[in-house]
Amino acid sequence: MNIKNDYSISDTFAEINIASLGKNFNAIKREANNARKDKKESVKVCSIVKANGYGHGMLRISEELVKLGTDYLGTADYMESIKLRDHLKKRKLRRVPILCLGNLSENKKYFDNILSKDIEVTISDVRIARLLDSFARSKNKIVNVHIHVDTGMNRVGFNDKEVYKAVQKLKELDYIKIKGIYSHYATSEVPRDPFAIKQQRKFKSVISEIESNLLKFELKHMENTGGIINYRDELFNMIRPGISLYGYFPDERAIKKNIELIPVMTLKSKVSFIKELEKSKSVSYGRNYFTKQKTYIASVPIGYGDGYSRILSNKAKAVINKKRYDVVGSVCMDWIMIDLKGQQKKIKANDEVILMGREYPAYKLANIMKTIPYEITCNISQRVQRIYVER
Repeated sequence: MNIKNDYSISDTFAEINIASLGKNFNAIKREANNARKDKKESVKVCSIVKANGYGHGMLRISEELVKLGTDYLGTADYMESIKLRDHLKKRKLRRVPILCLGNLSENKKYFDNILSKDIEVTISDVRIARLLDSFARSKNKIVNVHIHVDTGMNRVGFNDKEVYKAVQKLKELDYIKIKGIYSHYATSEVPRDPFAIKQQRKFKSVISEIESNLLKFELKHMENTGGIINYRDELFNMIRPGISLYGYFPDERAIKKNIELIPVMTLKSKVSFIKELEKSKSVSYGRNYFTKQKTYIASVPIGYGDGYSRILSNKAKAVINKKRYDVVGSVCMDWIMIDLKGQQKKIKANDEVILMGREYPAYKLANIMKTIPYEITCNISQRVQRIYVER
């Protein structure tokens, strides 16, 4: 695809590299399998595509993950699950199980879609499970469910003291099939963290007690990206990579193994206008930046309306012709300004500007904003066109 000469593409767009997605998927799966002592059974992968594929486009990203061989797709809520199932069916792709990690409510919303579209369900409440079982009975259809155990996130799920009795009750339901059990780390990005180790031990103890007395689980999973890297355990036979699929570690400053991950998204725009300014001239709203010498200012059509945060004003860099330049003045809704610092002869209107990507990773912006790469990619707004390339 010749993006430069394709006039159907906006000046500001997010380039999504499918080849990089594939390399990340294979790298994280290889890492998980290399850690297994028993090489007979390959670990299953539940690729997390919630929040519009972390901003990369859930539908297209899921298509590619299915082609790559993912065993499951993981969503955050049932609207995502329904939309995803319908899309994959329309595309006539392999029917991959979809696991919704969100909670059901007692108003029976989505029950019909769960059954008709074979969506696998998270169970955190026996009462709601009974409602689902009764509905499934009326349709004469079995629902696959995964038990959510809260081992320390203190968000949702059965606590470790109540889960045994809950499974006893769930086991009595004829139209509920308990397929899996899972938990979630609170601090998996930190190697050898005492709390993460405590969570893992607690979860393994829960599994051991239930499997010794009640039933065997087909799937046991706890490991998100940080868990795969820092807390891989032979007991767990499915992993749930999220941010690593898209090219980032949960915290690049605290990693035990440097698996090669490639940012999948490159946020691009172009130089729209170049203005010559004398020394001591203010730039943008609020007059919080003044030129330090005679210079040239490039205006670029991207702003907080596109998800490029105003917090980045006077702090971030942008890449033009492989060189980094300062973003100056307040970020506007639709514009940012870049100080070219005497390089104006090398830069002209329509030159490509990279705001985020391999040349300037999302964690650079995250560090400025005191947040995490997840938020940076998720915040890229819907008005930013996603363009998928396979190189």
